[in-house]
Amino acid sequence: MRLISKISLRIGGLLLGLLLPWSLQAEESPLRVQVFAPYIEMHTGPGAVYPVHHVAERDEWVVIHKRRTDWFLVETRRGKQGWVAIDEMRRTRLEDGTPLPLKAYSERDFRDRTWEFSFYGGDMEGAALLGLYAGYAFNENLSTEVSFSQALGDFSSEYLFDVNLVSQPFPEWTFSPFFTLGGGVIRTNPNATLVETEDRTDTTAHVGAGLKVYLTRRFFLRGEFRHYAVFTSRDENEDFDQWKIGLGFFF
Repeated sequence: MRLISKISLRIGGLLLGLLLPWSLQAEESPLRVQVFAPYIEMHTGPGAVYPVHHVAERDEWVVIHKRRTDWFLVETRRGKQGWVAIDEMRRTRLEDGTPLPLKAYSERDFRDRTWEFSFYGGDMEGAALLGLYAGYAFNENLSTEVSFSQALGDFSSEYLFDVNLVSQPFPEWTFSPFFTLGGGVIRTNPNATLVETEDRTDTTAHVGAGLKVYLTRRFFLRGEFRHYAVFTSRDENEDFDQWKIGLGFFF
């Protein structure tokens, strides 16, 4: 376990080094559009659950600062900012009088995502692995995730709950590598018909690496390898490897 600890510390140090130099992306020039509907509603955040705090009325000009999937951050000439849904942005037009061109989702939208979810399957030391996770992106390079997995083996079933940080140093790449560092708990339930071992719960730490690949619209593919260390109450700790691949969506 000393060797595993040294390897984990070295990989953890490498990951922390990757987290520091977050890359800055050049901003595109803002686009100005005019409202031709009676009004458009401006929300406090990019989602219908956020309250409406302002409306831009007919013939008013607004500046588009960014798009996040189906939501646009706009600003009025009086400095009021808010998020407008894509259906309402269809009620605006450019300075030449043409409708605002609203292209389909792209890799840029994937890099600008706030939330992502994925279902995955894989292998954990020969046991079939199934699970899901949810992630929140602080920016293009750094995000946090929580995940729940179940591994079904011949002699026992394991349930894992993990929390981790994810560093994605090259988000603009189509095949974009990422690195994870985190911890959690593992619950082991032995097969009572085969062994007479009590259930147990232990804490874990893990490091990992993988690839994210944008597919189309809101979907992406994610593959990952993780190495776990299990800190037990017995004389010796344990370790195991986990491979998984899944289909995710973002917004």
